[in-house]
Amino acid sequence: MSSLMKYTAFIILAFTCTLQVAFAQRINYYPDSIRIELPDQKTVVVFELRQYKNNTSFIKDFPSFLKEILGHVEKSSPANFQETGPYRIDVRLVAQGEKEMLSMGSEHSFKPVGEKTLINIRPIETPVTQVTVKDKQIVELLPPGWELSIESKEAKVSLYSESYQSLVTVTTVDFTSLSDKLVKEVNVTSLGKSTIRSRMVFHDNKIEQSSVTRKYPGDNISLGVTAGVGLFRDKLYPQLSLNLALTFRDHFGKQNIRTGLVYDNLIFAEKIAEGYQTNVNSFLSLSFEKNFNTKSKGAQWSGIGAGFLVRKNGDYFTGNTAKIFIIHEMENRRVSILPEFYLTDDFKKFAFGMTLKYTF
Repeated sequence: MSSLMKYTAFIILAFTCTLQVAFAQRINYYPDSIRIELPDQKTVVVFELRQYKNNTSFIKDFPSFLKEILGHVEKSSPANFQETGPYRIDVRLVAQGEKEMLSMGSEHSFKPVGEKTLINIRPIETPVTQVTVKDKQIVELLPPGWELSIESKEAKVSLYSESYQSLVTVTTVDFTSLSDKLVKEVNVTSLGKSTIRSRMVFHDNKIEQSSVTRKYPGDNISLGVTAGVGLFRDKLYPQLSLNLALTFRDHFGKQNIRTGLVYDNLIFAEKIAEGYQTNVNSFLSLSFEKNFNTKSKGAQWSGIGAGFLVRKNGDYFTGNTAKIFIIHEMENRRVSILPEFYLTDDFKKFAFGMTLKYTF
């Protein structure tokens, strides 16, 4: 068989002989959530943070920041706009170097001079009443009101308030005790990659209710079967593998690190007088991979693995044999190639190999 025919068969077999199991991906870029209910101000504030442990003072300083934002809103709006609401106010803090585009049309957009802040003010055309029912009881009723959202690289904040005047009164509330309560209940040094969920009710200048829970991002264990085709020296062979993988997620629920135990079966077929003889050589390997995709949900794994020959048939490998292989899986690509480096004859001789896989 010519070299061209071997490589053609190599590719065709790879596209028809592989079965691989993939993980579902769940990413939350603002996983820490803190809900603060202010009955006196008829307002609900929800903080969503990328990393609470890096922004412990954000809640404490929020009223003064809100006062600054509402000052820009009032300066850029008609004198009677408070009576013509309710309105929705969207605030975006633009990172340095990010392209900025103001909205056009009937919506009112404003960018303060010298600030990396975009403010969008628009009327709520269809007021909605929000009702939350739990255990057959209404636990929350929010009539149509003013909505304000703030978004930055590190945080997203959502506010609901009955009126603009109620929204303004939030700027006079001292959030110090709320912030201190969280700092006391959440040990950030031991938080690790866990996320927090908190709910507090602040009434008569004191905390009436408070709850904080920690949630560890779910790691995954999987068992899968992979089929493919490989090339060792001048031998073309099908391969069947059993994979036991443990995938660790990060603070945002993104697959981050993957370690695996792989049992590869290399199936060599030789022609003999009576037909064909099948020789199975097996490697037991360990692998370590990291997901280098930080921009989308799909995983892009790259890593390295090493294995040892635990089952020998035929004369393909001599004496003790080990292999080292490189792993690289492109996002949303079904084909992956694994270069392999063999040390055979009691680790004295070097040989190059390759495995080509296709994922359905």
